[in-house]
Amino acid sequence: MTSLVSMAIFVIGFLVLGVNLKHVQIDGSANYSYANARQSVRRVSTAAPRGSIYDRKGRLLAGNRPSIAITLNPAQFQRRTWEQTEAAISNAIWHVAAVVGREPQLTERQLKRHIRQSLAMPLPVWRDVDFGELSRFAEHEREFAGFGVEDTEERIYPCGSVAAHLIGYVGRAEVERSSGDTKFNFANRELRGRSGLEHYYDSYLRGVGGEKNLVVDARGFAHGETVVKEPLRGLDLKLNIDLDIQKLVEKELQGCTGACVVMDPRDGEVLAFASAPGYNLQEFVPVLSNELYDRLSGDRRKPLLNRASGGAYAPGSTFKPVTALAALNEGIPDSLTYECTGVYEIGEMKLRCARRWGHGPENLRTALRNSCNPYFCNLAMEAGTNALVSAARALGLGQKTGIDFGVDMAGVVPDDEWKRRQYGCGWYVGDLAQMSIGQSMLLVSPLQMARLAGAIGTGYLAVPRLKAGEHAELKPLPFREEHLRAVREGMELVTSAGSARSACEGVAVKVAGKTGTAEVGTGANRRNNTWFIAYAPADRPTVAIAMVIERGESGGSTTAPKVGNILRGIFNG
Repeated sequence: MTSLVSMAIFVIGFLVLGVNLKHVQIDGSANYSYANARQSVRRVSTAAPRGSIYDRKGRLLAGNRPSIAITLNPAQFQRRTWEQTEAAISNAIWHVAAVVGREPQLTERQLKRHIRQSLAMPLPVWRDVDFGELSRFAEHEREFAGFGVEDTEERIYPCGSVAAHLIGYVGRAEVERSSGDTKFNFANRELRGRSGLEHYYDSYLRGVGGEKNLVVDARGFAHGETVVKEPLRGLDLKLNIDLDIQKLVEKELQGCTGACVVMDPRDGEVLAFASAPGYNLQEFVPVLSNELYDRLSGDRRKPLLNRASGGAYAPGSTFKPVTALAALNEGIPDSLTYECTGVYEIGEMKLRCARRWGHGPENLRTALRNSCNPYFCNLAMEAGTNALVSAARALGLGQKTGIDFGVDMAGVVPDDEWKRRQYGCGWYVGDLAQMSIGQSMLLVSPLQMARLAGAIGTGYLAVPRLKAGEHAELKPLPFREEHLRAVREGMELVTSAGSARSACEGVAVKVAGKTGTAEVGTGANRRNNTWFIAYAPADRPTVAIAMVIERGESGGSTTAPKVGNILRGIFNG
């Protein structure tokens, strides 16, 4: 009996030992193999080719070109310590630099960071190498163990400085290291939008990254790779911009500080969008250097500032059609006449007319033609602040336009509440008088004024659109048709018999517009910002335009002639 019990215990013990051995040697082996495989493979997210940008006629504004980078594989330079590895890599780089004829494009800090954080990845030492540099490298490639070439892409801007503020530029950044539940060990650097449409439509243009696996050793050096998924190219972006009109506009802005926007008021399509001075986008390729950025940002003319939709200007007399519509909407007839003596006095304030000795009796249409300050000051006193503010906001001022762009300044339409909040004091009748002629605290952008001009011409306020094929958004103005007609007739007189007559002579269609001269600054810094807004043809507008030139003489002599040249280029072809 005892022997049977002993035998049973022995058998059970043997079975338990067998089970444990199976767990350790068979099941454990599989688990250890899986864990080892995980440790020896690194997942890498790869960059996708970026989509291109075209104008409305399919002409390239931003695209990609092939580029060659000379890279280094850190695995070829393994040493006993990290410091020795870094020294070996650094020495090898300078040896190759002497042959290539170009200093490395990475710092010691970048080298250390790559070795510590991205050891398995190739290290780009020279980007965008030219033919001569590549030829010299190829002649000695066998001597450069661990170095190789890699095909990449760089952004190209074939029009250089044309539409620079609109298109914007790109920079390099890491691809996202996670996608949903997927985690990556490393990420390639891809082109990312930094400004303009490159930034606003970045996710549209960027595409979908791919994936590859790197086989690494125990120290993290890579010794092979497998492509898991190819990247998907980004989408192409087609704009409403017309390159011919854009070039016309930029020609007129050359040598000036200012901006101009041209749009189709029927649907909001932006045909031209320019700010001056600008910069050459090709100088931002392959990267925006610190030296270039310092030069541009330190320029007193502020070439990096997008004045077209981000510039804040007093509109001057281009605001007078708004004052006219506010008064008409309050029931003041367009036939109402005021006597212009050359000055409007309110308390100690004196607002002088452009014609110092006065225009004599003026009605709404002749006052628009002559840009009579006293007339519109009187008109504003009749209508009141609330009516003026309401009309300005109905025409899109004091609010963002809704354009598909990152810079969309709201501007300022001041009232009592706004002034108390900003300055801690209330609204005075003098504020109303100055606002009626587009001065004082009122601020607008050229984009807003192009939109306003088109709205007066069509009766609808359109949301500006840069991307082609988008649905038009139109809002009817809260003004009666006969009131709009009265203002339109006054604006037509500006171009046929007023301050813009000579500027618009020879345009193949009838133009309606308004000049403006806004005084800014004080003392030695006092200067004029000069305006012209217009729409054409006057009976059925297809084009609305606004231009501002800083430090000009007057809207009629400085800005209107430039707009006239643009309109002739559009309609006289």
